Amino acid sequence: MDSYMFIEERLEKILQLVQQKEKITVKEANEYLEVSADTVRRDFARLSQKGLVLRTHGGIMARESVSFDPGMNAKIIKHQREKENIAKLAATLVQDSEIIVVDSGTTPEKIVKHVADLKDLTVLTGALNIAVESTKRNINTIILGGIIRNSTLGITGPDAVEMIRHYHADKLFLGVSALSISKGLMTPNRMEAEIKKELIKIANEVIVVADSSKIDSTALYSFGSMADISVLITDRNADKRFVDKLEEMNIRVLIE
Repeated sequence: MDSYMFIEERLEKILQLVQQKEKITVKEANEYLEVSADTVRRDFARLSQKGLVLRTHGGIMARESVSFDPGMNAKIIKHQREKENIAKLAATLVQDSEIIVVDSGTTPEKIVKHVADLKDLTVLTGALNIAVESTKRNINTIILGGIIRNSTLGITGPDAVEMIRHYHADKLFLGVSALSISKGLMTPNRMEAEIKKELIKIANEVIVVADSSKIDSTALYSFGSMADISVLITDRNADKRFVDKLEEMNIRVLIE
């Protein structure tokens, strides 16, 4: 029987491959992963059941509403204006002397640029680029220790998870790759999911910063439900029905 860890690794690799090629066959995945065709078919079925791919004759194809893990450089290019405006709005929620967690991600990173004038602010982060940005602005900065993901500069692993458990924060500014009412908060990477899950536990207030392209999309790993969040900050292109539903759930929605 396939081990659970190995299954997860394969699923991530298959999603990366289908992102690059848009459509892949059992034979292509079989050669890429060096596993049996039967194993590939089972993995294709798992991804299809999660709504992450579409089945085709002899293979799978990418779904437009699925969030993959393109890496930092690709993420920086997308939705720049929206992310900048979301970050500015998020920064207005931060007050002097607070301890805030700034999650890894291109939108959370921008928040640090707009809070430098606050007094005695402390930033806890699990991302190298955010830690550097924070220290440049003379902000008290705590960085997690662990395994660095080269594609995102986020810090993951059991050491980082254990370190998080020793802290408490006023606010968490959380990045997501996808979110939906039914599936909650999602990311394409299992190790990042573990970090985000722990960060949610230590914050008084969880503030999700996400442009509208993340809404009603899907990624491989869920790490929390919509009930875990206090505030969503998004852009004016957000689906009104989604926003109305969140407000019915007593989740505050701020539109940049």
